[in-house]
Amino acid sequence: MKKVFLVLICVVFTFGALSDVMAKTKWDMHLNYPAGNFHSQGAQRFADAVKKATGGELNIVLHAGAALGFKGPELLRSVAEGQLAIAEVPTGMVEGDAPVLALTAQPFISATAAEQRLLYEKAKSTYAKVLKKFNQFTLYTSVWPFSGIYTQREIKSASDLKGLKMRVYDGTGLAFGKATGIAARKMPFSEVYPAMKAGLLDSMYTSSVSGVDAKAWEILKFFTPINIVGPVNMINVNLDAWNKLPENTRKTVTEIAAKMEDEMWKLAGDMDAKSLATLKEKGMAVSTVSKEFRAELDALGVKLRAEWAKKVGADAKTILDAYYKAAGK
Repeated sequence: MKKVFLVLICVVFTFGALSDVMAKTKWDMHLNYPAGNFHSQGAQRFADAVKKATGGELNIVLHAGAALGFKGPELLRSVAEGQLAIAEVPTGMVEGDAPVLALTAQPFISATAAEQRLLYEKAKSTYAKVLKKFNQFTLYTSVWPFSGIYTQREIKSASDLKGLKMRVYDGTGLAFGKATGIAARKMPFSEVYPAMKAGLLDSMYTSSVSGVDAKAWEILKFFTPINIVGPVNMINVNLDAWNKLPENTRKTVTEIAAKMEDEMWKLAGDMDAKSLATLKEKGMAVSTVSKEFRAELDALGVKLRAEWAKKVGADAKTILDAYYKAAGK
């Protein structure tokens, strides 16, 4: 009888231990940028905070540098289909599936991170509605420093842009290229360096931070901060995966995500200043955009945004009108 009792106790403890292991959830998280990039570092802080706060019930494992093999334009569908439980999704890269999401990637629409966040807040409810159709929602967002252009020669006016062979990363870059006479090519960042070496490109459009990541000074000479766009990244979660979590875990993750969003939006300005200093230290010339050049760019932005909104539809126009009014533009 004593032996039977001991066996029962062992069974109970074994079952409890197995249940505890089975209750723990692991999410593999796709990240687009290298592990040392500030977005990836922010995601690591988020994952660490979630693991600690949930007692290990939710473990988010990061895969930086697109190591899981997914490309930017595929990410909305990959999360929707459950191939990824969680992923970093740049709004401007998924416009092929959801055009209105590119609203926060429109050219010269804002001049500061505060204005860009105001734009996102005006778009947030529409974004949420669209993302629900793709079986996902956004946990938190972050923003990049505004994108400039890296070139072999100095750029002082819109006419100087003509003839450049430029790498861009979204539809805004393609539209900008078409309007200015740039031969714009959309390609992953990993392909830029070999394309430069092969003579297929002589310039690129990206942020100061990405320029440092890529050691742009090794192949290009000038950075001109035209501030075409401050790209917004979404950290999106598959709804089926989310709904499998216990309610208390979801509440905890949501609270951590809200704090992370504030942190990441505040960090962009600091990272821009730090990266600009690094570019200069490495010998890259950081040009100044004159008032005349800025006026040319702003006028181009108005034209391109109007064309985009007309193509995308009523939701885009409604959000833009609300933003222009709130921002006093």
